[in-house]
Amino acid sequence: MFAYRLVMTSPRSKSLAALIAAAVAGGIVTAASTGSSSATPLKLDGRPFRPELALTSARRAVGLMNRRPAPADGMLFVFPNDTTGGFWMKNTLVPLTIAFFDARGKRVRKLSMTPCRQESCPIYSPRRRYRFALELRSSDTRPAAKLGPLAELRRLARIAS
Repeated sequence: MFAYRLVMTSPRSKSLAALIAAAVAGGIVTAASTGSSSATPLKLDGRPFRPELALTSARRAVGLMNRRPAPADGMLFVFPNDTTGGFWMKNTLVPLTIAFFDARGKRVRKLSMTPCRQESCPIYSPRRRYRFALELRSSDTRPAAKLGPLAELRRLARIAS
């Protein structure tokens, strides 16, 4: 995934990756990083769903790496501000679909991503500004055109770090 599954090449960034991995393994990261979903059900295309939440930079860095299978309702990456970064599939074991949403929950781009186990992996970029990114199993047939409700999206963006 993106610099949210960070491209780590320097010794310093490798140390950061090790620290993040240790924090996640040790359960130091917030409850949202343990796979819990939001208190208020989110809606995807008007239907309730409960994705795992990646609210912190540490959780966004790990994403769905080294997991099989991907969660049924995917993982929602929440950013405190609009961003333009791309995602990569380094050490991701299953193919995924990613939908990028603006701050209002409107989809701005949807891409198919394939696992990568090489040192250099392709970057999947929306080429647009977005606030949320939803990774779903590649077999998921939902259109993923609208995310909501808006009040819950705003709440999640406020608590994201």
